[in-house]
Amino acid sequence: MPVYNGGEGIVENVDEIRRAVCEQVAADDLELIVVSDGSIDGTEERLLESRSDRLRVIHYDRNLGKGYAVKAGALASRGAWVALVDADLDLDPHAVTDYLEVAEREQLDFAIGSKRHPDSIVRYPRSRRIASRLYQSLNRILFRLDVRDTQVGLKVFNGGVVDDVVPLLLVKRFAFDLELLAVATALGHDRIRELPVRLEYRFSGSALGSRAVLRALWDTAAIFYRLRILRTYQRKQRFVGSSAAEALPLVSVVGGVPAEVLDYGRLELVPDARSGTGELVAVLSEDARPAGNWLAASVPFFADPGVASVVVPTVTPLRVSVARRAAAAVLESRLGGGSRRSRHFPGNVRVVTDFPAASVVARRVDYLAALEAGIDRERLVAWLHERDRLTVYTPDTSVSAVPPPVFRPHLRATLEHARARGSVARRGRGTTLSAATALSLLPAACAVVGLVLLFATGGIARDIGAVLVLAYVACVVGAAVLGATRFRSLRAGLLVAPALVATQAAYVAGFMHGFLRPR
Repeated sequence: MPVYNGGEGIVENVDEIRRAVCEQVAADDLELIVVSDGSIDGTEERLLESRSDRLRVIHYDRNLGKGYAVKAGALASRGAWVALVDADLDLDPHAVTDYLEVAEREQLDFAIGSKRHPDSIVRYPRSRRIASRLYQSLNRILFRLDVRDTQVGLKVFNGGVVDDVVPLLLVKRFAFDLELLAVATALGHDRIRELPVRLEYRFSGSALGSRAVLRALWDTAAIFYRLRILRTYQRKQRFVGSSAAEALPLVSVVGGVPAEVLDYGRLELVPDARSGTGELVAVLSEDARPAGNWLAASVPFFADPGVASVVVPTVTPLRVSVARRAAAAVLESRLGGGSRRSRHFPGNVRVVTDFPAASVVARRVDYLAALEAGIDRERLVAWLHERDRLTVYTPDTSVSAVPPPVFRPHLRATLEHARARGSVARRGRGTTLSAATALSLLPAACAVVGLVLLFATGGIARDIGAVLVLAYVACVVGAAVLGATRFRSLRAGLLVAPALVATQAAYVAGFMHGFLRPR
C-alpha cells in the first residue's frame, strides 16, 4: 500500500484493508507492507505505533512518486502473490481475495482491475473517463497490450513478476502501471486478465491537470523508447536476481539509527564496525537517516561473492533551511552534482568504480581491510575497485542527509571531496575519472573558452564566444529554475545560480590540488 500524507485516518484505512482480506485469507498467510512515500504529516509515526507482526512499514524522507513506492514495497515482499492496493479506499479492498482466487485458478501472471470491465461499478468524473480512453488506445498501439485499462490501483501479480520484472522498472511517478505491464508482457509474463472494480472516486488522489497529463505522456514515450528502441530492460536483466535471499545474513549497523526504522529481520546495533559480529556491516554518515528498505534492498546483491559493497543515493528532505535547500539543489543538478548526483529519475542499477560512500553496506572483511589500510569512506569504492572488488549502486533505496549550507560550508565540503577525487585519480593514473563529473564541467569549460574568444578576438570568433557564454548562462538559469521547483523555494532558486558557478570553480581547484600534490 503506497501512501503519501495519509492523515489521521491512515491507520484505520490500513486496518479496514486488513480485515477485508482476512475474511478469506488466514492472518498467518498475510503480510501488509505500507510504504510511506516521503510523508511529512506524521503518517510514518502513526503506522509505526500501530505496527504488528503482520504490518511492515517502509518510510523514506523524500517524496519520489507512487511508482517508486510500489517498487520498494514489492521488492521487500515475501509472499508468493503480491497485491497492489491504494490506501485511500477509493477501491473496494474485498476484491483482493477475488482476484487472488482467479489468478491462482487460471495460473495468471496478473489479475488487474479495469474500469472498463462490463461488470465494473464506477463513479468517475467524465473528464477522467475521456482521458483514460484516449490514453489506453495509445497504449494498445505502442505496446500491443491486450488490456483496456492499465491504470487502476488494484492489481495482483505473482512472485515471478517480482523477481524478473520489478527490479528493471524505472518510472517513479506517472506511468508506473503501464511500465509494469508492458515490460512484463515483453519478457513473457503475458497471462493477464482484467476483472471488475467498484470505484467510489473521492478526489483524494492527484487532480487531472495539464502538467500531470504531459508528464504521463512523456513517461509513456520514454517507456516505448527504452523498451522498443534501446531495449534497456532486456539488457538490464543480467543484474537481476531473486528479490529475497534464502537466508538473511546478520548485518551490523553503525550510526545510531533506531532498529524499528529498518525493515530487516536480522540486524545488530553496534558502536563501531570492529565490534560487530555480522557478515555485513552497514555504516551511516553523521546525522543520516536511511530509508526503511535500505538493508533489504542492498543485501541481495551480496549473493554475488564478487560484490564487496553497495552504495545508494543520498537525498535531502524538503523541510530544511533555504541555504541547505540551495546546496541540495546544486548537488542534485547535472552541473553541480557530477559523480555525487542522485540519479532517481530514472535510476539504473550499475557497478561503480568511484563513489563517495558516506553511507555504505559492505562485507565485513573488505570494510575492515580498508580501515586497516587507512582508507576513509570517501575513497573506499575506488580502493575496492583497485583490488578487483565490485561496488553496486542501486537507486531502489536511499539515505537522507542534510548537506552543508551555501556558501562557505558547502564550498569547503566541495573542496575536500574534490581533493579526495584528485588523489584517487593520481593513484589510478586517471582510470577512475568520472564521466559524469567531466560532463558536468564541460559547460563551464566552454564558457571559459567563450570568454577568451569574446574579449581577446573579433569577428566570427567573438560571436562564437558570445554564444558559448550565453549557452552556459542558460544552463545555469535552467538549473536554478529546476532547483526552485524541486525544493519549492524561490529564495533557494535564486541562490542556486551563484552557488553552481562557485561549486564548479571550487571542484576544479580542489581536484587539481589533490591530483598534483606530492605523495
